[in-house]
Amino acid sequence: MLKDAEVRSVANEIFARALGPDRFDHLDVEVGPDHYGDPSFFVALYFRPGVDPRDVTDISNAHADLLRRLLDLVEERSPYQRKHFADDEVLGDDGLETA
Repeated sequence: MLKDAEVRSVANEIFARALGPDRFDHLDVEVGPDHYGDPSFFVALYFRPGVDPRDVTDISNAHADLLRRLLDLVEERSPYQRKHFADDEVLGDDGLETA
């Protein structure tokens, strides 16, 4: 099993190359169980402003590249993605109370 820093490095290399500096800002990697309780890691991708969330081809291809690279490195944990777009509206408490 790879160290978390190694997974982060591999993921960063793949997504930075696939998306380029105009779209890719940075990523974080968290380790934890998936919905089945299996060891996994979650790649939180942060995009630059103006990236269209519907434009997923490069993101999907990069995720497939990450999976292949990790399998080549004999990593057993599954990678999951969490995408964070700079232009996403964060919904929350608007100060109005409901009855």
